Amino acid sequence: MNNVRFESLGLYLPSNVVTTKDLLKKTKNELEIDLERITGIESRRFKSDEENCLSMAVSAAEDCLKNSIYEAKDLDVIINASITRIKNDRHYFEPSLSHAIKEALGTKNDVLHFDISNACAGMFTGAYILQNMINSGKIKNGMVVSGESFADISRTALLEVREKIDLQFASLTFGDSGAAFIIDANGDDNESIDMMDFVTVAEYADLCVGMPSMDNPGLAIYTKTKDIHEQNIKRWPFFVDRALKKNGMEYASADFDFIISHQTSVRAIESFLSAGEAYFKTPMPPAMYSVQDFGNTTSTTHFVALYNSIKEKKIKPNSRGLLVGNASGIVISCIAMKTGNLNSSRSE
Repeated sequence: MNNVRFESLGLYLPSNVVTTKDLLKKTKNELEIDLERITGIESRRFKSDEENCLSMAVSAAEDCLKNSIYEAKDLDVIINASITRIKNDRHYFEPSLSHAIKEALGTKNDVLHFDISNACAGMFTGAYILQNMINSGKIKNGMVVSGESFADISRTALLEVREKIDLQFASLTFGDSGAAFIIDANGDDNESIDMMDFVTVAEYADLCVGMPSMDNPGLAIYTKTKDIHEQNIKRWPFFVDRALKKNGMEYASADFDFIISHQTSVRAIESFLSAGEAYFKTPMPPAMYSVQDFGNTTSTTHFVALYNSIKEKKIKPNSRGLLVGNASGIVISCIAMKTGNLNSSRSE
């Protein structure tokens, strides 16, 4: 698999910055809660009234192409992996959002395109499907893209959250974003996807459920935050250890330069790292964070953190990284990668 690589990344963040303090001023019910202290989230981005999932996905895809050797007409497949699929104020299943993205980018007419759904593991799942398509020899490259709009779900929570231990508490941590990446088969010793693996623990699928609100018009997400966090934290080190060994790797010898976990809260990431240190009996590599500035951006969260950490030079060229996803479902996923010169203006 190590000839497959992340060729380029793309990102779009709305310009509308909403601080946690300002967000909590809009709650309908008076809350004695210090959300910023509990989560470490200082702000997040919310889309404007003119923006939606489609526009954010297209903007991220365009940014990805700017960082790529490829043009839109060179792509063999486009996979949309978003949870939310809103355009023109409606949530679409058919026609697929990937078709609208394809049309907006101006790809070749016969480019393969489809949507997938796997909650916050959507972009990981897209990467897994895409690398297998490339390894089969059927295609040479492809793009996975996601535009996530959870601002409306946060607004539902503002109306309905009544206490600190509330099933909609996690909805106050969300932020909007778009992210994209291109994968191709031109990797080398410094730039590659070395391992990718998944496991689903379906017995806990009901710990996080998205559905129409039970009290008001609009969508809501009901999460047993403490329970889902405990189940993920308890399981991820064993699964990653097993996945690495299955692919001929050992954590101690892998010598990762950075790790990116699901960006749910600063405290959750810290307990994630502590669980890893206890299991592997060795320190974790430096963790990359984006949650404090952008909140939990759901399916895009790892790639928001990866993009910004490379941009801010917190991740140096030719680094080895471990991305670990903890998604509702429960889905635990991991990617071991080498960055090479990822996002180094290849198109210039």
